[in-house]
Amino acid sequence: MKIALIVLLILYCVQSLVRFAVHFLLPYDKRIRAMERNYSQNHRVIAIYDDITLLVQVILVVLLFATGMDALSFLTGLFVGMSLIQIYFHRFIHPLAPDKLPESPYPPVKLMSWAIQARPAFAWREYLLMAALSIWGLYALIDDILAN
Repeated sequence: MKIALIVLLILYCVQSLVRFAVHFLLPYDKRIRAMERNYSQNHRVIAIYDDITLLVQVILVVLLFATGMDALSFLTGLFVGMSLIQIYFHRFIHPLAPDKLPESPYPPVKLMSWAIQARPAFAWREYLLMAALSIWGLYALIDDILAN
């Protein structure tokens, strides 16, 4: 069970680093076209992604409990993660320029997504912290595998 958890967490770390890179390396027009494709399909793509992601979260927690979870570490990570995401969203408080707005009508989450795509650098501190923690996590997980 521990190996399965470690492998899933390594994949998660890599995915988080790829997403970090995409925000800063892929040009805005390519990012926003991809977002528009996702939102234009009656939100099916996003709903499927969310369902799969929620299932992965449940699997991670079940595996963590099965391998002897430490409540102090778990709760610290949970609350740091929740707070980090809240602060991340708060970075996008500035109104979007008219040429950066999605077509109306749009749900609030679409406006937020467009704001993030328009200026991901607003959250550079949060991205930096998430990337640093992901890199440390990769190191720690790979070190754990190699030690056993």
